[in-house]
Amino acid sequence: MEASAPATHGVEAEPPQWQPRAIWVGGRLLCGSISFFFASFVFAFFYLQALDVNHNWKIGPVHPAKGLGISIMALFVVGAVIYRLAAKRPEVDELAGGVIAILFTLAAVALQFFEYTKLDFGAANGGYAAVFFGWTSLYAIVALLGIYWVETQTASLWRLRREGERRHTELPVDEETLLRAGIEASSFYWAYFAAIAFLAWIILYYAS
Repeated sequence: MEASAPATHGVEAEPPQWQPRAIWVGGRLLCGSISFFFASFVFAFFYLQALDVNHNWKIGPVHPAKGLGISIMALFVVGAVIYRLAAKRPEVDELAGGVIAILFTLAAVALQFFEYTKLDFGAANGGYAAVFFGWTSLYAIVALLGIYWVETQTASLWRLRREGERRHTELPVDEETLLRAGIEASSFYWAYFAAIAFLAWIILYYAS
């Protein structure tokens, strides 16, 4: 028996559509991950509300300001919708859409932490208060992680337009194709993430 290496040293290149497709799939898988993460808060909310044997669902005056809640939710949703439209519609500029999504998200996160200073209750004021602080604070932190992805896509597009040249990618696909695949995936994820903000607004402000 004799083992031998291939006669040629070349490595067969992967099809050019594989890498953009991998980015597309990665964005959808990320949506699945955050679904399971925030589903724990949805479960905790309805479980603690239904199983209120000690009447500790709300202790004292627990009333978050609905005006601030609407403002925070609207900033997340509007920014995400604009960014998604920019990724899917040729008449909407992706760079402008990305910048709007970033600014609106940063404003929403700042407004979320500002809301904590105006609340008349703390995290120890019953099950609702604990879920409220846990869900909103972690949502704001995860939002900063997600908007970093949007920022990298936006900055890369801005550099490509400014320099007017494409870099070598070591892949059988050009830089602009990869960038547009990243913008599509990140915009889908960000729209899905904003939908969670809408769900949180309904549950925390109107289902309690």
